Amino acid sequence: MLDVTISIKLGMLINPVAFGTSRAKCAGLLPASFKLKSVGGEAITNRFAGANMAKKPTRRQEKALETKNRIYTAAINLMDRKGFENITITDISKEAGVSVGAFYHYFNSKNDILVEIFRKADDYFSAQFISRLEKKSIPEQIVEYFDHYAKFNAASGVEMTRHLFNPKIKFFIKKGRPLHTTLEDLIRKGQEKKEIRADAGPEELARFLFVMARGVVFEWSLYDGLYDLETTMHKYIEILVSTLKV
Repeated sequence: MLDVTISIKLGMLINPVAFGTSRAKCAGLLPASFKLKSVGGEAITNRFAGANMAKKPTRRQEKALETKNRIYTAAINLMDRKGFENITITDISKEAGVSVGAFYHYFNSKNDILVEIFRKADDYFSAQFISRLEKKSIPEQIVEYFDHYAKFNAASGVEMTRHLFNPKIKFFIKKGRPLHTTLEDLIRKGQEKKEIRADAGPEELARFLFVMARGVVFEWSLYDGLYDLETTMHKYIEILVSTLKV
């Protein structure tokens, strides 16, 4: 998986290790290269945002990224301890050791912290995911795609998942997101190879699969993460994908 070190408390993305007593369990769901933060806990440098940079960043760019990551990590840590609704931008700025003005330089609002989690998921799926799947059939790749989607959400944690599954966060359904186009490209390739039915387009079939996957994640959060998300996701998606095979 992508060599990425972001805060292990994506509290969700994702996959993030999670909240409460399930933290160690969620850490075990993620491949070693996807560790976002040590289970014990000190935040480490986020290299995710710079993963695709063709040129070495300048010192000024590195400093800016470091500040943005510090604000992001502070927000995630506060959400973990107090909950999203119970923290303010002032709280986040104080935790990060920056001014409120510095916060607004990198984020427009508190909700932008949640959007950043979506962006990190997009970065992963666009940068590294698909290259790891070439030796498998397309149906198998689709199932594995959702295995990683489940890991990302489990890593984010139940509490963060509840905040992310929010109708107010429109980035969730933004068209053209790499998270979605990666799956659509897989389906398109499967249709060309006659491994996936072609009576519906890639976008429609991708949406069909995501309706199920998001439902599984949402129900998991309703049950306070009491069952294994990755196992359940794999089972349901495998059944669903079997109906798409030619």
